[in-house]
Amino acid sequence: MSGNGHESVPTARMLAESTGWLLNDVAREVTLRLEEALKGDDLRWRDYGVLVVLESAGPLSQQEIGRRLAVDRSTMVHIIDLLEQRGLVARGRDRADRRAYAIELTDAGRALLVEVLHPLTAEVHERVVGGLAPEDRAHLDRILARLAGGG
Repeated sequence: MSGNGHESVPTARMLAESTGWLLNDVAREVTLRLEEALKGDDLRWRDYGVLVVLESAGPLSQQEIGRRLAVDRSTMVHIIDLLEQRGLVARGRDRADRRAYAIELTDAGRALLVEVLHPLTAEVHERVVGGLAPEDRAHLDRILARLAGGG
């Protein structure tokens, strides 16, 4: 037992060798940089995530978007409301279930993604991983994809 009475107090070395801590630290850094880059367009990183999901998948329910982004239902409603007010997404009736709504990317949302947001986020990505060799970046992406997929 150490002199301060705390046996399990993590040391800087323990944190520097902790995969979970390092992943969280990098994610926090990316999120902060994305938030900074997106604030000029009055958007948050989750807003960008919603727009990208809709760009790649087409119209989806709020629940499905939330599931794909791991965002709870009440937060998702708030995000969609804000994006709809800005004219970036639109709610329409779901063709499969007329009682439900499908969220769709508008032309303005698509233009903002292509002309502004994708270049901005690519710039942030480059600032974060730009110091890695291309093969290291590719290797890191493969490892992260495996971890994100559950192993």
